[in-house]
Amino acid sequence: MSVVQPIKAAMQVKSDASRVEITRQPRRDFPVWHFAMVNDISRNETIERSIADLDRDGKTVGEIGSGTGLIALLFAKYGAERVVTCEMNANLAGVARRIIAATAYADRINIINESSTVAIERGLLPARPDVIFTETVDCGVVGEGFMSIAEDIRKLAGPETLIMPRLVSQTAALIQCESLANLNRARTACGFDLRLLNEYATGNYFPVHAELHQHKLLCEPVKQRDYTYLDCPPAEIQRVKVRKSGTINGVLSWFAADFGNAAVSNAPYSGSHWHQAFHPLPEDIHVEEGEDVSMLIDDDGFAWIMRGR
Repeated sequence: MSVVQPIKAAMQVKSDASRVEITRQPRRDFPVWHFAMVNDISRNETIERSIADLDRDGKTVGEIGSGTGLIALLFAKYGAERVVTCEMNANLAGVARRIIAATAYADRINIINESSTVAIERGLLPARPDVIFTETVDCGVVGEGFMSIAEDIRKLAGPETLIMPRLVSQTAALIQCESLANLNRARTACGFDLRLLNEYATGNYFPVHAELHQHKLLCEPVKQRDYTYLDCPPAEIQRVKVRKSGTINGVLSWFAADFGNAAVSNAPYSGSHWHQAFHPLPEDIHVEEGEDVSMLIDDDGFAWIMRGR
C-alpha cells in the first residue's frame, strides 16, 4: 500500500523515544495565485504562441514582473539574445533564478530583484529594448500598479519598442447579485447591528467568480475602457440601457489582454485562473427596464453609476 506523505514546507519534525520537537522554518511569502497562473494552460499557450510569432532573433527583451521566469524562458527559447527581467518579490525572484539556472537559457536571462521603478533609476533595465513584456494586471486591470508601470514603460520604450500586451480592454455590466455584494458588507446577525464592519469594506473592487453565484446582468456588457501602456486614454462615461428591471448591487468587469495574434481574458465562464472584478456601490440602486444609466470605472477601479444622464 502506498502512503502519501504530507508536505512539511512550514515545519520540520524531530523525534526520539521520549520527545517530539517541532522546528518552524522561515515563512516564504509570495503571491500564491502564481500556482493557479502557471497551471492556466490556455494562458500559457496563448502567450507562447504570441512570442513564437515574433521576430525575436538577436533581440533584447525587458520584462516587468518575472514571476517564475516562464515568460523570460519563452523569449529565450524562441531566439531572444538577451532578456532582462525584474521581480520585486525576493522569494519569487529566487525561485525564478533557480528555475532558469537549470535550463540551457541561463546565460541569456538576467533577473533583477527590484521594482521596475527602482531598476530604471539604477539603470538596470535596458533602455529602448526591442520588446517590453509585462503581465502586471489583476482582475480589475489596475490593482497591480498599471498606471505606475505604464510610466516606467514610457521611460524605457524607444520608438520601435514593441509593448506586450499592446492593449488591455475592459468590459463591464451592471449586475444584480446580493450574494456577491454580501461578500463585502455587513448588516445584522442574530439581532445585532454589525454595520460598523462596513468601515473596512473594499471601496473599489475585489475578485470574484461570478459563475459560482446566482446573478443577473441588468444591461448588455459594454466595453468600458481601453488601457495602453504608452498613451493610456482617460476613463469615459458609458451609457447603457437597462434590459431587465432589478437592483444594481454593483458592476462586474473583466478584461482581454491583446498580446498580438492572441489574447487572454478573464471573462465569466472562460475558465481563466483570473477572477472577474466586482465593483461594489455605496448603495443598491433599483432600476426599471428601458431606463438609461451612465457607468464609469475610474483610474483606481471605483465604479460610478449615474441615472438619466
